[in-house]
Amino acid sequence: MQLSVVFFARLKRETGVEHMSLQAPDGSTVRDVAALIETQCGVSLKGCMVAVNEVYASPTTPLSAGDEVAFLPPVAGGSDEQTFCEMTTAPLTLAAADSYLVRPQFGAQAYFVGTVRSPNQGQTVEFIDYEGYDAMARKVMQGAADAARSQHGELRVYIQHRVGRLYPGEASILIGVASPHRRAALEACDFIIEHLKVHVPVWKHEQDEHGQHWVPGQTGHETL
Repeated sequence: MQLSVVFFARLKRETGVEHMSLQAPDGSTVRDVAALIETQCGVSLKGCMVAVNEVYASPTTPLSAGDEVAFLPPVAGGSDEQTFCEMTTAPLTLAAADSYLVRPQFGAQAYFVGTVRSPNQGQTVEFIDYEGYDAMARKVMQGAADAARSQHGELRVYIQHRVGRLYPGEASILIGVASPHRRAALEACDFIIEHLKVHVPVWKHEQDEHGQHWVPGQTGHETL
């Protein structure tokens, strides 16, 4: 069967391609396909997460002809009428979030802005290149907003993650939550931050005074 394989972050650089077509035996699982790729491309997929058709999958997930299989190193979508989710190369602004969130029925807005830090771990950071799996990242963002609503009730949520090259002091992520009540807005904003830190497929390639390196990530999903 024919599969479409997608690589992100370090895997894209190590294989030299972002997309490839792969012929695999019928009945193959994610683990079987990973072994084929390791043999053919000479890369290690150990510790990587996998998404099949933009949904996180386990190593034992069976595959069908035409599936898109994405391999994602550990990470450091859609919108509904109450949620705005976006991956963008444009600068992030609180004014845009504010215009989306402020409504008469919501008496509280809470915001989190994450910026590129320098120094980091004692090293001067020159810039960070952010890479993301756009379609899946937006789904993860939407899922985080939905999970926050299940805990905190009626919310209006704004999430943006920037990709591309960012310099110290520039915003990489902006999260805003509006709620009728202060406590719900604050707690929901914190919940979304912590959720995205683990689940959103975004990677950071950092240039500091000692050269370039991938920032170690983490994962909340089963890996290879």
